[in-house]
Amino acid sequence: MYKLAINRPITTLMGVLTFIVFGLMSYNTMPINLFPNVDFPIVTVQTTYNGADPSTVETKVTDKIEEAVSGVDGIDKLMSTSYEGFSVVTIQFELTKDLDEATNDVRDKIGAIDLPSEVEKPVVKKLGASGAVISLFIADKGDDSKALMRLADEKLKAQLQRIKGVGEVNIVGYQDREIRIFIDPFLLAKYSLSASEISAIIAKQNIKQGAGKMINQSQEIIIKAEGDAKSVEAVGELLVKPGVKLKDVASIVDGLSDAKSYSSYNGQRGVTLEVKKIAGENSLDIINGVKKALPKLQHLAGDQFEIKVLQDQSEKIMINIDNVRFDLIFGAFLSIIIVFSFLRNVTATLVSALAIPTSVIGTFAIIHALGYDLNRLTLIGLTLAIGIFIDDAIVVIENIMKKMEEGQKPFQASFEGIKEVAFSILAISAVLLAVFIPVAFMDGIVGMFFNSFAMTVASGIVISYLVAVMFIPSVGARVLSAKESKFYYATEPIFKAIDKAYVTLLKGTLRFKMLTIVATISLLIASTSLSVGMNFLPMQDNSELQITIKAPVGINLETMKAKIAPIDALLKEDKDIVYSIASIGYNAAEEIHKGKIYAKLKPVVERKGRTQEQIIQFYREKLKEYKDMTILVEKVDDFDTGGTSAPVQVVITGDSLDELDKVSLKLMDVLRQTEGIVDVDRDYESGKPEIKVSILRENAQRVGVSVQEITSVLASAYSSDSAVSYFEDNGRQFDITVRYKDDYRKSLEDLKKLKVRNAEGEFVTLEGLLKLEEGTGTASINRFDRERKVLVTANIFNTSLDKIVAVVNEAMPKILPQGYAFRYTGDVENLEDTNKAFGAAVLLAVILIYLILAALYESVIQPFIIMISMPLSFTGVILALHLSGNSFSLFVMIGIILLLGMVGKNAILVVDFANRAIKEGKDIDHALFEAGEKRLRPILMTTFAMIGAMIPLAFGSGAGHESNAPMALAIIGGLLSSTVLTLLVVPAIYKFMYPMDAWLRKWYERGTV
Repeated sequence: MYKLAINRPITTLMGVLTFIVFGLMSYNTMPINLFPNVDFPIVTVQTTYNGADPSTVETKVTDKIEEAVSGVDGIDKLMSTSYEGFSVVTIQFELTKDLDEATNDVRDKIGAIDLPSEVEKPVVKKLGASGAVISLFIADKGDDSKALMRLADEKLKAQLQRIKGVGEVNIVGYQDREIRIFIDPFLLAKYSLSASEISAIIAKQNIKQGAGKMINQSQEIIIKAEGDAKSVEAVGELLVKPGVKLKDVASIVDGLSDAKSYSSYNGQRGVTLEVKKIAGENSLDIINGVKKALPKLQHLAGDQFEIKVLQDQSEKIMINIDNVRFDLIFGAFLSIIIVFSFLRNVTATLVSALAIPTSVIGTFAIIHALGYDLNRLTLIGLTLAIGIFIDDAIVVIENIMKKMEEGQKPFQASFEGIKEVAFSILAISAVLLAVFIPVAFMDGIVGMFFNSFAMTVASGIVISYLVAVMFIPSVGARVLSAKESKFYYATEPIFKAIDKAYVTLLKGTLRFKMLTIVATISLLIASTSLSVGMNFLPMQDNSELQITIKAPVGINLETMKAKIAPIDALLKEDKDIVYSIASIGYNAAEEIHKGKIYAKLKPVVERKGRTQEQIIQFYREKLKEYKDMTILVEKVDDFDTGGTSAPVQVVITGDSLDELDKVSLKLMDVLRQTEGIVDVDRDYESGKPEIKVSILRENAQRVGVSVQEITSVLASAYSSDSAVSYFEDNGRQFDITVRYKDDYRKSLEDLKKLKVRNAEGEFVTLEGLLKLEEGTGTASINRFDRERKVLVTANIFNTSLDKIVAVVNEAMPKILPQGYAFRYTGDVENLEDTNKAFGAAVLLAVILIYLILAALYESVIQPFIIMISMPLSFTGVILALHLSGNSFSLFVMIGIILLLGMVGKNAILVVDFANRAIKEGKDIDHALFEAGEKRLRPILMTTFAMIGAMIPLAFGSGAGHESNAPMALAIIGGLLSSTVLTLLVVPAIYKFMYPMDAWLRKWYERGTV
């Protein structure tokens, strides 16, 4: 293969250019994401049941839907929340499940359910587990709220929903047009009418429907019965009894429905359109689609309305991608400088440097063909692999140069040089590839992360191998020469002194080989005692934060706005905050007691040394003075699920809400007393003010009033959730609602004064027919996998996740009653999955590496000599993390997987050279001295080149450095410890185990055929 490459340079060059051309094309067309696609396919079922309390919604709606969908294949988690008058069932499927198939399966199951007649038809939505990828804030420059709402709903929302990949557009702060009829109870009494009669009359008098068709000999004519009001004024003209019109007993207002949510930008009221994506769709494509549509949207809005782009996730994505891209280029530059400092030959350095761009660009072509996108993990993989790419080239160049120094001509030196090290390079590449094969068997979020990284590095290794054994010898044969510069000769004594010092040291370790081995093992064991925590992902500075505010349940919207306003004003004073968006009733159930403020921070470099975490902690302390509300200050989650981003999430399941309430409070107390825990909260909310109306049946029967008539009067007087009729205008249908004027529904006394008509047609007041009890109820009932649950959450500060898990695991058995269980979700669940997957991957990688090395070296002992460098690297990993104050995390584990393959290469170079020397008749000691001396420079050069490539990742300060730095530092630590120990310990182990290998070879190498 290499002979062909040296003899056919144009063919070799064309092969390289093919990879470069397709690589550049792929780079420009690949979809860009922050992380690999880890959107869980999620289907939500939303059902409205007006007037029902949470427990009624749970039993009559939620439970039936859960039972129906439980049989759908591929469900990962089944969650639900029953609110007042509203049910949300969330079905999270496994990552491999097709979203369209999942949605159709759920629809089929829902279609077979028999729900009560008063329950509206369930709405099935397919969404990814993500929040908004971009938001638009629309404000009215004047004061025309009705026009603003119509613009947002009828024009802008419709345009946004057409963009490819958009799953839903949620409007926060929206109020629909509504024809509102406010009844005056005194006027009703005057004309002997009840509220329920008014509702019934409007429903009967305001009708428009098809009445059939007339067919004659030549035509078919549709008959339409139109008895509906053609204008709002006409609604008031409806006769409620002879001589009495609706406007005589009520006020008719063409207005907006009751506000159930609120949105403001820097204190200015408006509506926010949150654009959410379908699972698996590319965020950047959707964001670009929205931005492309902006001129058209602004044209539709006209001069009266202002549109602002907010929460643009593309900024976060591109800043992270650009940072890693810079680290990749800078790392390559540093590694080339390091290579030059060892080779001290410009031509040789440039030839070896060719391996970097060809391998990197060629990798883009392969990963694009395999269906991967361009994300942080693929770019980090390439950055970490720079050392590997140049490593293969260095080994080849260094050996070719040695052959030239021995007097061989360039072409002969290139052929002999590559021939001598080709086996070593194959062994190194095979070991590196073996490390990444187990990653293909990983699933879940962890698998998606590891897979994207591993396939990138594996693709790069394949191209790097081809470049090293074909392209580098072909170029080297034509441009390299044995002539060296004055700089080379001036610095050569330094390197020779290092070689001599190493050989002297090596003699000592070989002489005391057992002591060396024991001391190394002791060092490895001692390093495991160092305290290093564990987290799933470190908090990253993405220049954003969110404040979640929970007021007492039952608060009204105006009071909630007044409570949020001072916090929003406080953020406006902060010079590091660019803007803030305040939202109330932002979730599907539009809970008015819940608010959220999103704050966009200035970029890291403009922030006067304040990090995102410091700003979050500042506001945690600052907002402690608000004692009447639960306030959480958090990062915006990297995987926005629309729910909590808290790393600690404990789900407690059982039957009784009262028992779950007690257990969750005990757990919250345990967490509050734990150092490093902040923002302790739960999703169980009781204390919602309610009035329980018990109808005294005997009293009602005595005066001739039915229970149905009483409930009908109560609903007509106090509830405007359900429409009694509809009003058509310009092709759209709007609700007509009926209720008492607000002045007559403020107290219990107002309720008692209501009148109902009995069987004789006389009016009877409700006071003697009702028993009223004031109390409190739950705001919502949450369930997890068909069991009632309470979710306890907490954020962490200056501590690690594993310590908190240990505290919870110790406390829960003491506070958990029989029949109740707990489990983790969120980061803790992901961390547990990561640890299992990582352990299995490392074990399988070690087995595969052994199998490959045993096959390559035709030995069952020598693979152990090479693989001893793997555990030696863990000493450096743990030490680096401990000294830098970092924790084990997903990114660190990804780095360790790569490190497993990288550290073995040094041992391969030493063992391979020693084997060749022994075959030439040298004794073990001389073979090891020669192997060490000859391989020292390539080993040091490749190690420092790898370290150089990682320096920008390790010490960078841009976006994403919080996760990049621990990974790079861990790899640098592992490389340093394994290199130092490999150079000293591997020869000692080789000398110790070689006699055993030689004895075994006599047994299985008896002869050949």
